[in-house]
Amino acid sequence: MMRSLPWMLASALAVSGCAGPIQTRVQTHQVIAASAQKKFTMSSTDAVAHSDLTAARDMVARSLNDRGYESSSDASILVHVALSNRPADIAVKAGADNAEKSISTAKKQKRFQSCKDREHRLTVSLFDQIRGKKLYSGSAAEYHCKGTVIQSLPFLIDSALSGLDTKPSSTPRSTFRTRQGIE
Repeated sequence: MMRSLPWMLASALAVSGCAGPIQTRVQTHQVIAASAQKKFTMSSTDAVAHSDLTAARDMVARSLNDRGYESSSDASILVHVALSNRPADIAVKAGADNAEKSISTAKKQKRFQSCKDREHRLTVSLFDQIRGKKLYSGSAAEYHCKGTVIQSLPFLIDSALSGLDTKPSSTPRSTFRTRQGIE
């Protein structure tokens, strides 16, 4: 029995690397208040159709319906959904040389981790077409070694829309959420 104890501990450690706490990095920004009639339409689809993006768009529309928004072809609110699934060990920056901003830093692999992390990121933006202004933007991102984008979507959508219809502010709000799941 004592001889098998180290093997049991090693096996438990290997399996525990796949399931555990997942940290969702969230940034939301309510720029202006929504109009009284909360009617929305989704932006036209990208040239390259992808099943994960289609699922994300459908789930965002359902979540907006649950929050009191109504899908309509004559809507004043335009909704844009962006989804990415990329290697997490690559940093992402945007902007011109003198105004470059880090969107995501490169993540180092955990000790004893059996596979490379990927970053699942969802961004939802709402635009008021009548007033010509951005109404809201929210993004949520998680690192996963074995979890799929489809498994992450419900949590990413809930997080990305968590600041919708809050008091407008001049600066985005950043938070972290922790949940259990497949890393």
